[in-house]
Amino acid sequence: MAVYGRSRTRSPRASGLKSQLIIDQLHPLVLLVYFILMISFSMCFNHPYFLCGQLIVIIAVNWVAKNQQKTVSTLQGALLMMVLIVIMNPIINNHGTHVMMTVGGTLITAEAVVYGFLMATALAVLLLIFVTYNQHMTNHKFLALFGGIAPQLTLLTMMTMRFFPLFIRRLRDITAVQRTRGIQMATGRLKNRAQAGMHLLAILLTNTLTEALQTADSMTARGFGVQKRSTYRHYQMTHRDYGLLMALISGGLFAFWCASQGNGQLIVYPTLGTLRLTSRDGVCLSVILLIDGLPLLLEGWEYLWWQLHR
Repeated sequence: MAVYGRSRTRSPRASGLKSQLIIDQLHPLVLLVYFILMISFSMCFNHPYFLCGQLIVIIAVNWVAKNQQKTVSTLQGALLMMVLIVIMNPIINNHGTHVMMTVGGTLITAEAVVYGFLMATALAVLLLIFVTYNQHMTNHKFLALFGGIAPQLTLLTMMTMRFFPLFIRRLRDITAVQRTRGIQMATGRLKNRAQAGMHLLAILLTNTLTEALQTADSMTARGFGVQKRSTYRHYQMTHRDYGLLMALISGGLFAFWCASQGNGQLIVYPTLGTLRLTSRDGVCLSVILLIDGLPLLLEGWEYLWWQLHR
């Protein structure tokens, strides 16, 4: 059945998709605005209700996208940093009026503890947002979005973003192969492990440089950089994309206006403010959670649509 002028089938609209979620079928411009808003919200609003709400929604988004393994590993790393920040901030920062205790002559204030918790939560939210970004904003979408504007800069950015994951994957493969020859860094004396590490690093660098030369020869053979090239536009904006883009921009402008009015902000210094939310805080929080949970809304709407029309 035609909806928004297009067939309502989950066809693999773009090559290289990791999942068949509705958000993966959106135009890259909509995705870019979505992620810019998510990152901006995590930095503009420091109220614990806002940050915790965003954290829960982003975890749910990653869970629905079947990205549980990366989500759990990111949360494990973030939890360690959160604990470190919450412990260290009250020790090095004793500003505030509500003294909780004294440790070795250092005042531990409630303001410093709360501020450390807010910073740690915001950091966890940002890390999970980038996990979501890597899941949905593929290199093809990034190239389609900026390739026509700045092709060389876009290609350089893509190669840079691709470098470290590829470097780590190659190192893992080389380590597995060399382990069959008895060359490994996990066991043995320190000198032998250091020699094994240098051996693996030499193979990795040789392999990387060889592939870099092959890539350069391939690009030269295809005439890259000889003259201005046309661009192939694989993605087309649909009525759904336009509607979602307008909704995201409208919701984002409202949230930023609320932030300029002081909503969603918790006063920490010089004395800790109240956690109570005003009615406008509640509306702003609802808008932010709806924007962050856009993939959940799309999947829920799709599920209901199929249940009602099958």
